[in-house]
Amino acid sequence: MDRTFKIIMIPVLMGFFAIPLSAQKGVEDGSRYGHGEDSIACIKNLSLYRENVKYKNYDDALGSWKIVFNDCPTATKNIYIDGVKIWNYFIDKEKDPVRKAELMDTLRLIYDQRIKYYKQEGSVLGRKGVDILRHKEYRTDSDIIEEAYGYLNKSLNILKNKSSVAVVATYMTSSLMLFQDGRITDLQVIEDYSMTNNILEYQLGQKPDNASLLLVKEKNDGNFIASRAPTCESLVDYFQPQFESKKDDLGYLQRVVSFMTSLNCETDPFYAQAAETLYSKEPSSAAAFALAKLFLTKEDYTKSMAYYEEAINSEENPDKKADYYYQLAFIINAKLEQPQKARSYALEAIKLRPDWGDPYILIGDAYVSAKNCFDDEFEKTTIYWVAVDKFAKAKSVDSAVAEKANNRISTYSKYFPDVETVFFYSLQEGDSYNVGCWINETTKVRPR
Repeated sequence: MDRTFKIIMIPVLMGFFAIPLSAQKGVEDGSRYGHGEDSIACIKNLSLYRENVKYKNYDDALGSWKIVFNDCPTATKNIYIDGVKIWNYFIDKEKDPVRKAELMDTLRLIYDQRIKYYKQEGSVLGRKGVDILRHKEYRTDSDIIEEAYGYLNKSLNILKNKSSVAVVATYMTSSLMLFQDGRITDLQVIEDYSMTNNILEYQLGQKPDNASLLLVKEKNDGNFIASRAPTCESLVDYFQPQFESKKDDLGYLQRVVSFMTSLNCETDPFYAQAAETLYSKEPSSAAAFALAKLFLTKEDYTKSMAYYEEAINSEENPDKKADYYYQLAFIINAKLEQPQKARSYALEAIKLRPDWGDPYILIGDAYVSAKNCFDDEFEKTTIYWVAVDKFAKAKSVDSAVAEKANNRISTYSKYFPDVETVFFYSLQEGDSYNVGCWINETTKVRPR
């Protein structure tokens, strides 16, 4: 009996899922529902399937939905919105890969018919590309990925800055997948990233605190760099041929400088050309920062610091300004060996970003380098107390720096004065102690 049931039911089910190319009755006479009995049947089936979709009874909704899809395709846009829900339900359930592929073909047809009757090609193609790749078994099929990539690319080129964040994110993900599979070149990946990055930056300019946009931007940047598609060489290969025709385009110059800075390509002659041209066209904070990085690579610290100061003074974004302060503090401490001045810039970074640990670590490093403040050997060891205080503060405000903070704490705690020395100076563990010189900070006595 079971065998008979299977033999009978398989063709019946196949017929149930298939969408016949019957006469499209409503659309034939230019009406939404058709006329007479056709209109009654259309309205009835529309109501039936929508009620089932409302309660996610997709199995029961299918028959009525098919009639509406075929006989009155312009009755409502919901036919296609609901159709996607119904078909994704059956695709997710289906175990047979051949049958699943057939269901995917119908999903494509739903999107195509929506474009035919309701236009909005850019938006619908974006949804189509995202929907195809929502099924995990197709995320490893390069042919399917390439198909979705094509839909997403066309969508982005139509909608540009109005593109949805889901389309932007999925497009860049598919681009990187195709690059890893050898289907597209590193230059194409750079072009794809440039396009998606421009869209995200525009949208963040409109909604700077939007969590979804910020997350996608962070992942987009991280995945692009991690893909190894962009190298200094590939960036030059991509951007340099465009230079003569685009050297008056501020957006182009900003992208060149931004991308090359992110990969530490400041030593490349093309970076110098782009950075200097950008600054001559628009002496903005970003342009000044680019020249600061350029002169840093040339070890011209005087010019580098001057451009850092200019970048700081003209920057309005507090996070970027904090970063510029921190970088300048690092240079002053590491290259010019001026720890007191370095601390002052690091403190400015902390004012702007109090939850950032790196400036605290830099101050701790500056204290460690300040041993020439004192002649007395005991006083020289007390700087390690205040240095460790800063390392501890760093990890307390920013868990991302915990590892390097702990490494420094472990290293420099070994240089605390010993118990006998502390006793000799009439001090006890836990006493308050002011470390003098330019440091001038109060800490707690801690023998090693």
